[in-house]
Amino acid sequence: MDAMNSSADNYGLTTVGNRSSSPFPEWSGGGNWSSQNETTAILCPLFESTDDDDYNLLFEFVTYGVLLNVIGVFGILGNVISMVILSRPQMKSSINYLLIGLARCDTVLIVTSMLLFGLPVVYPATGHLFNYYFKVYPLIAPVVYPIAMISQTVSVYLTLTVTLERFVAVCHPLRARSLCTYGRARAYVVATIAFAVFYNVTRFLEVTVQKCMHTGSNQYVYQVYPSDLRNDHNYISIYIHWMYLLIMYFIPFGSLAVLNAAIYRQVS
Repeated sequence: MDAMNSSADNYGLTTVGNRSSSPFPEWSGGGNWSSQNETTAILCPLFESTDDDDYNLLFEFVTYGVLLNVIGVFGILGNVISMVILSRPQMKSSINYLLIGLARCDTVLIVTSMLLFGLPVVYPATGHLFNYYFKVYPLIAPVVYPIAMISQTVSVYLTLTVTLERFVAVCHPLRARSLCTYGRARAYVVATIAFAVFYNVTRFLEVTVQKCMHTGSNQYVYQVYPSDLRNDHNYISIYIHWMYLLIMYFIPFGSLAVLNAAIYRQVS
């Protein structure tokens, strides 16, 4: 979850020194954009590397390029195994349906995290995956990033829903038969997805893609820079910071603490 935090810095919208500290290729006002007329190519911004940047790049490569990708692969395998087991007819129940939905959501989150953070850092660190870094990643990131945020939101609130169902089953067993049904579980999943999409819909408007000429390879590539909405101070303060803190941390984790405390007291 911290890989996509409220400041969206890991989305490549900040720079450190003279080079972006994120694997996300972006432009935020620096570098060398030039366009004299229709026949003049727009040049990609150039950034000079410093010792601090090299250290940050090495750290990002180890954490994102190696650890995130390796752990992500095992996470996907684990989720697939869980979905296969929980999808068996004899395992059909409301709680298992919620767990299947959670596993699916977590799988999407893992895949999008690898696409956003795991693969893009390979090129700056090793020189490989040039086409992905400059031609594929900038085009898919404006869509993949909102999907990742939606998946993150769904994952958080499905976890809360699972805990809420366990609370009903333990603390109100007589009502569990009517409240914890397969149909209700499906409705909870649909409602959670709808809420997550509604809450994160503005994420699709946060960046703009720019086509430019990469002077090193003498070919056209794509880069991403923040939109006017993403640079708006009120948007950053209210939505990126405070709403994220409230909706993604205070409400779900506070509710989890209360529900788990009630379950613990009931079984003690």
